[in-house]
Amino acid sequence: MLTTAERDVVLALYATGSYVGWLTGITGWRAGTAAECNYTGYARAAITFGAAANTSPVGGRQIANSAAATGGQNTGTTQDAIGWGIYAAITGGSPQWIGLLDADVPFFGVCTLASPGVITAYAHGLLADQRVFALAAPGAITPTGIAEDTAYYVGTVPNANSLTLSTTASNANPVNTTGAGAMLFAPYTALTIAANATPEFAIGALILQI
Repeated sequence: MLTTAERDVVLALYATGSYVGWLTGITGWRAGTAAECNYTGYARAAITFGAAANTSPVGGRQIANSAAATGGQNTGTTQDAIGWGIYAAITGGSPQWIGLLDADVPFFGVCTLASPGVITAYAHGLLADQRVFALAAPGAITPTGIAEDTAYYVGTVPNANSLTLSTTASNANPVNTTGAGAMLFAPYTALTIAANATPEFAIGALILQI
C-alpha cells in the first residue's frame, strides 16, 4: 500500500496542467479507452486542483478541482454524457483518470452463483433500473456471467443490502452467474447536454482519490 507521501506525489501530477473532457462511453477503465463528446462547439476545459487531503472516511488521499471547469457550448444537437476524463492535453490522447457522472460512490459487492446472481452490498441505496458499471476488483475473482467494463441495469432489489442485475431495463434480461465472485459497481446517471447548453463542473465537483 502506498504511504500518504507517495499518494500525494501521484495526486500532484494532476494538480496543474490538466484538462477535463465529457465522455459518452467507457470501454476500458484500466486501458483508458473511452468515447468523448463530439457535439458542435465541444472543447475540453482546463482544470486545476487544490491541496491533497484525507478522504472521508479516512483511509486514502484526495484532491478536488479548485475552480469551475467550463466546457464548450453545444451549438449543435443534443448529446448525452455519462462520465468525465482527465487529460494531459487540450486535444488528443487518452484519459489518465476516468469518473462517472453521479453522486453515488462505487461499492464492493459479493455475487452468488445463481439465476439470477444475487449481489450482496451493504446499504447500497440503489433502485430498480438505475445504471451501474461493473469493474474488476483488485485481487477478487470476477463472477462468471458478469463482464468487466460493462454497463448494467439494476434488476431487482430484494432488500437494502442486495440486488440483481439485468442487461436491459425493467429486469427483462436478468444476469445469471455460473461462478461466484466479487466486483466493484459504480452507479452513474447520464447528463443530457442540450443544444445551446454549456457543461460545467462546479468547484469541488471532481474528486480524485487514491
